[in-house]
Amino acid sequence: ANTTSRPDKFIGIHFFNPPQLMKLVEVIPGEKTSPEITELTKEYVKSVNKQAVLCRKDVPGFIINRLFIPMVHEACYAKDRTGATLEEIDSAVKFKLGFPMGIFELADFTGMDVIHKATVEMHLRDKKVINPHPLVEKMFDEKKLGQKSGEGYYK
Repeated sequence: ANTTSRPDKFIGIHFFNPPQLMKLVEVIPGEKTSPEITELTKEYVKSVNKQAVLCRKDVPGFIINRLFIPMVHEACYAKDRTGATLEEIDSAVKFKLGFPMGIFELADFTGMDVIHKATVEMHLRDKKVINPHPLVEKMFDEKKLGQKSGEGYYK
């Protein structure tokens, strides 16, 4: 926004992967974004049959990735520490927490490349964000990116 001559008209929108399945869109106004532009953007999101959530502060990862990315890594650590299988962890998340997908299942939809890049970028900007779990690093390096490559946590 600071590199434009109209920072009051600058706003971010973040569609989720896979967009044909995910209804949520984060709307991220800048410090100088006008309320009119924010409302116009929320109306646009609604017009394309999506649900807008307002990210009131532009932080690395916005809202959802700020929660989801550490969950992926913590799920890997839980697998390491408890010996639970991918299926057991995903089932616990779906049937106890009520998530529509398991963490590993969603990670495969999202893609290890996206998760790896988001983790690295978030950590660079905020050291409180966890570094990638070694399994995430390994899968990324081996190009086991999830659905887009045919293999991730699941085949």
